[in-house]
Amino acid sequence: MSAINYAQERYWEDVSVGDELPGFSKTLNWTEMVLQVSGSQDWNLVHHDSDFAQESGMPGIFYNTGWTTGMLGRLLTDWAGRSGWVEKLSFQMRGMNSAGATVRVHATVTDKRMEDDRALVDLNILMENDQVGVTTPGKATVRLPRKNPA
Repeated sequence: MSAINYAQERYWEDVSVGDELPGFSKTLNWTEMVLQVSGSQDWNLVHHDSDFAQESGMPGIFYNTGWTTGMLGRLLTDWAGRSGWVEKLSFQMRGMNSAGATVRVHATVTDKRMEDDRALVDLNILMENDQVGVTTPGKATVRLPRKNPA
């Protein structure tokens, strides 16, 4: 996992289409699964009862939507820096992230533009794991500060 320098600003002028966000990887475990379920209070049985999850057609229990949103949000806010702002985030949950998997979250800059006085960067975001491949494709728009706002 690469270190993020939170004191450093990321400016719109320094971003180019095609840039890759450094992203991060995380190996999922049962303790984190329990903490996620209890912290979010998402008591749906598919997130903590293996038998119920399997009877529902799932391979086992899996991390929930809140956790997925948090992982993608972490990617974007770490990259955007202290003055950046996530304006838009959308994603599709196409596969399960379960304990034992190693998840990788990363993104690519697809466009940058000025809209009114906002310096915006569009990204394709992706979560994948070593068990099923791509689990969560998505898109995001991040507002970044300008070096010399007009």
